[in-house]
Amino acid sequence: MLPAIEARALIYQGILITTNIENKLQLMNALKNSFKNDAIEDAFDIELRVFLEEIDKEKVPTNFTSFYNKYIEEDKVELKNIKINNKILHQSKLINYFKEEGSQKKITKDLNDSLKKVKKDKKYFFSKKDVILVEAFKSDGIKVLDKYSNLYEINESEMPSDIQIFINSGDMATAILRIVEVIGQDELKDIDDDTMYFIISTLNQLNIDKLRNKILLKVLSLKV
Repeated sequence: MLPAIEARALIYQGILITTNIENKLQLMNALKNSFKNDAIEDAFDIELRVFLEEIDKEKVPTNFTSFYNKYIEEDKVELKNIKINNKILHQSKLINYFKEEGSQKKITKDLNDSLKKVKKDKKYFFSKKDVILVEAFKSDGIKVLDKYSNLYEINESEMPSDIQIFINSGDMATAILRIVEVIGQDELKDIDDDTMYFIISTLNQLNIDKLRNKILLKVLSLKV
């Protein structure tokens, strides 16, 4: 009897707090079906994989093996096909950080060295995807030197007010599910940069790094 987003938020919270693996998988399946019923089934796939990766495959009940295998395997090949282009900031070797490679100290140096080159290159256009990349680093505590602070500006009004209210009130489940609804059935690569900015900004503020990193690797990097 609840509105769809409130019902999903309750199921989502259940996934977060449930320790029994079978019950957790039942809730994941229920949430997946809820999105399917509203014709936005694919929008939940990335977050679903994040949940599934936290479960040991050997502990998956046999009645959920097919469900588990279907969604856990789909993006492994894609992550292997990332191509580096150091001429563009958001396609450079910096994105390897989001594959959990390298130390924070090294990425701090690499980021500031890259920003130094960008600042010297008067022809370089600092794109919204570059902004998304740098803001994700800053969210993780990576120090950007003050002399590079004028490379771009942040427009706080780009964040939808309802999502910001959910974030400020600590309602992580509803904030995430609103993001899923925004994505809908769109391919991530087809979402405009302004929308992707507030999606990543939401995940930054909620400290949901695993989901954010998967999205960043899909939308920022080149693929071969």
